[in-house]
Amino acid sequence: MKVSFLPMTEQRFATYVSRAITEYASDKVKAGNWDADTALERSRSEFHRYLPQGAQTPGHSLCCILNEAHEEVGVIWYGTLDNAKNVLFLYDFEVHENYRGKGYALQSLQELEKVAKENNCEHIELHVFGYNVAAQNLYLKAGFTITNINMRKIIKK
Repeated sequence: MKVSFLPMTEQRFATYVSRAITEYASDKVKAGNWDADTALERSRSEFHRYLPQGAQTPGHSLCCILNEAHEEVGVIWYGTLDNAKNVLFLYDFEVHENYRGKGYALQSLQELEKVAKENNCEHIELHVFGYNVAAQNLYLKAGFTITNINMRKIIKK
């Protein structure tokens, strides 16, 4: 099994970003970071800040993940950080539901490591929500280590 990354077209990006904004807002609410009434607008604002030129924003790569049959099995968004040129940051990564459990996620992370090496990056970094234990386990299996843990306790009034 081999995956490859194909840069998103502007048309594919429009579909991706519409869904991603909604999902990110939902994730932030679920994690307790944002209020539900402002989450969607905050998510739109963050996506616009990071991707002001859409799929063509310099320093960012938005790709469809393809399997050997050239079927889209997922999406990946990565880029370099302005303050750390030796770091490749994984902004978003998803294997589509009907392709999960088939090894595509791990293969995609291995492909991302090749991209990092080609770009002379020394690290790949990412953020994962605390409630997403499946993703945490995937990243640990792929060789990532935990560097920070934020915790919260809600005080009932």
